[in-house]
Amino acid sequence: MRDAFSMLELVFVIVIIGILSAIALPKLNTTRSDAQSIAIQSDLNSATSAIQREIFSQNIAPNLLNGEWIMQVSGLSKTRWIATDSGIKLAKNGEIDTDNDCVIFEFTPQKELMMQITPKENSPICKKLLAFFGNESKITPLFSH
Repeated sequence: MRDAFSMLELVFVIVIIGILSAIALPKLNTTRSDAQSIAIQSDLNSATSAIQREIFSQNIAPNLLNGEWIMQVSGLSKTRWIATDSGIKLAKNGEIDTDNDCVIFEFTPQKELMMQITPKENSPICKKLLAFFGNESKITPLFSH
C-alpha cells in the first residue's frame, strides 16, 4: 500500500502543467487585448452618439466643448480614459497610456468631432483598433455653419 506519489509521477504532472500553461498563456493574452479593443470601440461609438445627442437636444454652446465635457456626457470610465483640453485619450493608472496612445478623439478648432487611430508599432490594441476603424480621420460636424 502506497501513501504518497513517486518523484517520477510528480515530475510528469509538473511537465504536463508546464506544457498546458505554455499553450494557454498566449491565448489568454490575445483574448485580453481583444476584449480591451472591443471595449474601446464601444466607448468611442457610444461617446460619439452621446455627444451628438447632447449637443442637438440641449443646444450646447461650442465654447463649452472640452475633454471634461466629453467624459461627463458620455459616462466614460476614468480608469480607461483621461480628459485633455480638447478631447480624451486612453489612460492607464490615471495618466495617458503611452503604450497605447494611438486614439485621437477631440474637438477641432472648427468645433467638429474628430476621431482618428494612428499606427503604433508595439501595441496590439492599436493594431486592432486600426484594423476596425482604419487610419483616416472621421470628422463629425456638430454645428450648422
